Amino acid sequence: MKIIKLSVALYVIAILLATDTYAQEKGEIILGVETSILPSPVWVAENKRYFQEEGLNVKIKEFGSGRSALKTMLTEGNLDMVTCAQTPVMFNSFTRNDYAIIAGMVYSDNDVKVLARQDKGIAKALDLKGKKVGTTKGSTGHYFLGLFLVYSGISFPDVKVADFEATQLTQALVDGLVDAISTWEPHIMNAKKSLGKKAILLSSKGLFREDFYFVAKKDFVKNNPDALKRFLKTINRAEKVIQKNKEEAINIVCQRLNLNREIVTSIWNEFNFELFLDQSTLTTLENEARWAIRNKLTDRTKVPNYLNFIYLDAMEAVKPEGVTIIR
Repeated sequence: MKIIKLSVALYVIAILLATDTYAQEKGEIILGVETSILPSPVWVAENKRYFQEEGLNVKIKEFGSGRSALKTMLTEGNLDMVTCAQTPVMFNSFTRNDYAIIAGMVYSDNDVKVLARQDKGIAKALDLKGKKVGTTKGSTGHYFLGLFLVYSGISFPDVKVADFEATQLTQALVDGLVDAISTWEPHIMNAKKSLGKKAILLSSKGLFREDFYFVAKKDFVKNNPDALKRFLKTINRAEKVIQKNKEEAINIVCQRLNLNREIVTSIWNEFNFELFLDQSTLTTLENEARWAIRNKLTDRTKVPNYLNFIYLDAMEAVKPEGVTIIR
C-alpha cells in the first residue's frame, strides 16, 4: 500500500512539474520595440497573430529608438527583450554583460543617412564644418555620423553634435535647431518632405551596414529558451510574408505606425528582412568599440569579447543556415 501511495505521489509531482514547465514555456514576453520600419517583422507577426499561434503572450511597449528601449530594459528591468541596432549594444558592453543578441532581423546599407539644410550654406559634406548636427547619441545614427565625417575628411571636433531622440530630429531640423541630422528612416524622408527644396541628402550609400537585433536579458534567456525559439519561429514566418507579399507587408507597417505609404514604399527595398547571426555581427561591434575608445566616448580601453554577448541556441534551432559566426 505504501508503495502504491508513493507511486501516486510521484506521479502527481511529475504532472505538476510538467504543468509548471508548460506554463513557463508558454510564457509571456514583454518586448520593447522601436517605432520604425526596421522591426517590421514584429508588426507583421503582431498583425497576423503569429505570436498567439505559437502560444506566446507578447506584450509590446513602444520606444522612439532602440537606444531608449535597451536603456529601459537594463536600468528599469521591466522589459524582457528589445529591438535595437549595434551601437547601443556596443556602448553598454563596456560596463555590463547581462544581455545578449538573440538574432538579427534586418540589415541595410542605406537606412542611416545625413540630411542637411541648403539654406544653412550646406551643399556638400565638407560644409558641415562648424555646423550643428543633430543625432541620437549612443545610437547607430551617432556612430554613422562619425564614419561619415571621417569619410568626408572631417572629425568630430569640427562639428557641434546635439542629442535628440530620433522622433524629435525631423522637427529639430525643420525648426532650425540644427543644421543637419544623422538618423534612420523614416525620419530622414519625413524631414526631406517637410523641408522641400531646402533639404539636401548627402551621399553615403554603402558606407555602413546597419543591423537590427533582438536583444534579451540573460536571465530571461536562461529561463525561457523554448519561448525564445517559438518567438523566432513567428519572426521567421513574418519575414516570409515580407519577402513574398511586399504590398501586404507595407500596408501592415503603414497602418500600424501611421506612416505615409508613398514614403515607405520609396525606401522599402533598402531593407533586407531575414534572420541572421553572421560574422559581420561580431566585426562591426568590435569596430564600433574601437571607434568609441579612440574618440574617448568611453573611459574603457579594451574591446569586449562580443561572443559573450551572443546567444546562438535559438537561431541554431530555428534557422541554422543563418548562423555563420566563427567560434
